[in-house]
Amino acid sequence: MQFSRHNIGWFLAAFLVAGSGVEALAEDVTLLRAREGAAALMRGQYDKAVAAYDEALTAPEIADFVEASIYSDRGVAKWRMNQTKEAIEDFNKSIQLAPENATVYNNRGNALMDLGHPDEAVKDFDRAIALSANYGAAYNNRGNARVALTQYDPAFQDFRKAVELMPQSAVPFNGRGTAHSELKRYHAAVRDLSRAITINPKYVAAYQHRAAAYLALGMYREAAADATQALTLQPPDVPNPDLLLLRARANAGDKKFNAALDDLNKAIEAKPDLVDAYIERGIVFTQARRFDDAIGDLTRAIELDPQNAKAYAMRASVKLQAAPSAASNAEANSQANVDALNDVNQALQIAAIDPVALRVRANIYEALTRTDEAIADYRNALAQDPFQAESREALVRLGQEVPAEEGGILGEEVAGWVIKEPQPGRYIASNPKYPALRPELEMFGQGKPKILEWKLLKDALTGIGLLKYYAGDFGDGQDSSLEYVAIVDTRANKVISVEPHAWGSAPAQWNWQAVSVVVTDPDGNANEVQLRKVRQRAPAARDDFWGFERSAEGSAPAESKRAARRGGGGGGEGGSSGIFNWLFQ
Repeated sequence: MQFSRHNIGWFLAAFLVAGSGVEALAEDVTLLRAREGAAALMRGQYDKAVAAYDEALTAPEIADFVEASIYSDRGVAKWRMNQTKEAIEDFNKSIQLAPENATVYNNRGNALMDLGHPDEAVKDFDRAIALSANYGAAYNNRGNARVALTQYDPAFQDFRKAVELMPQSAVPFNGRGTAHSELKRYHAAVRDLSRAITINPKYVAAYQHRAAAYLALGMYREAAADATQALTLQPPDVPNPDLLLLRARANAGDKKFNAALDDLNKAIEAKPDLVDAYIERGIVFTQARRFDDAIGDLTRAIELDPQNAKAYAMRASVKLQAAPSAASNAEANSQANVDALNDVNQALQIAAIDPVALRVRANIYEALTRTDEAIADYRNALAQDPFQAESREALVRLGQEVPAEEGGILGEEVAGWVIKEPQPGRYIASNPKYPALRPELEMFGQGKPKILEWKLLKDALTGIGLLKYYAGDFGDGQDSSLEYVAIVDTRANKVISVEPHAWGSAPAQWNWQAVSVVVTDPDGNANEVQLRKVRQRAPAARDDFWGFERSAEGSAPAESKRAARRGGGGGGEGGSSGIFNWLFQ
């Protein structure tokens, strides 16, 4: 959230109107008190600012635009003191007196966000942008409001515009990265959040959001490192349960169970009713084969939230794994499986098509040798979540044909690669030559993806492939189509990164190193992608791919010039720079 204020410019104009000469200005008590209020506001002395503004407003006659400015500034001071409703009252008075001030609408919108009214806040940000087309803070804040309304596509467009208008601010990059994550464009999220951190290395929210994106990509060590950095930047005496939970998930994914348990213990100590922490600790206990502890935590999660389908499904999974072998105690084994089945059926009563619960029930049916029912649930789980690897692997294990993605092939086949849309808005590329490799293609703007070219690297980078594809069209002018490249490891069957190739006529620069590539997008933001963990002999000279450049002798690329920004301007508050730009998350 960006709270803005540039009313000191109004005060200077008021001084010039009030009299001629410095001595005449100094005698104007109203304006002097307003100046005192502004100075106190700059120093963070909000109570003194309010007192000064109160006194300024007692004058019998004040020009409307000066009075409006004082109300606006007093509203900011009150907002800083967490007097949000009182702040909105002041913003309302300011707007009544001077309805064409974009800053006041922006500030009132932020206050409305604090009160939990993002729909009303959007209207204020709309008005601010209508009054000041290059108001970067208002675009950023409208993006935040739209995220709160789960309107992620329009939020992304707002953050995109804010980045154009405020390229040196970390805040819109963080917002755009968050929108990318909500749209499951995790590689793009990492790029934007990395840029936010480069601009502001102490940006806690950006580290937290990047950790979550890394976690979604299965990059557990990177996620844990970012969560640790975020925790380090927080006050040591103020525990953050959400960050602890995030780092615990990353450490659990990296098989560091003791570290994960330590964080989960701290999270629960800080917030004893944090249901997700009990569920996560139950999962970690299960991985450590501490089944009684796991059941205890999952039971506690159910007590706290009786409608939590995941808690029931996970407790069913624990009971299944904890069951004694049929050879040692057939009766106890059968009862344990029945208990597990009761739990997972309860989960499915709460969430009838939950893919995790369906997969767990399939596991139980398989243990009960009810194979046909197991196969049906695995297939149903995959129908609900085509990206669920466990059900896919189970069907292969049972000798079943894995269902193909729903829908027809999009576009033409290129070098064996085809695209399908297993879920609305999510696209998978596949190639029979690489049956275990299923790159998800991140899309931006309007349109459907289309494979453009496939290249396999050689020498030290053998096994690395470049899948170039059409990634949408922003539709905001000529030549606005987008091309991206999915960098894939055909040996590890994974996507390493998704990087830009061109935005319209503006190409990205790809500079090849020995075992990495530095991709600089058309806006000048660079990202180094590590392609191999172990440094190998640098590849022999080879043709450049699609005009990509190689760095001389493996050196980092020279800093490219930042492309001209559409929409113009820097901070963009009606063409005037603000005295205050307060940034929040």
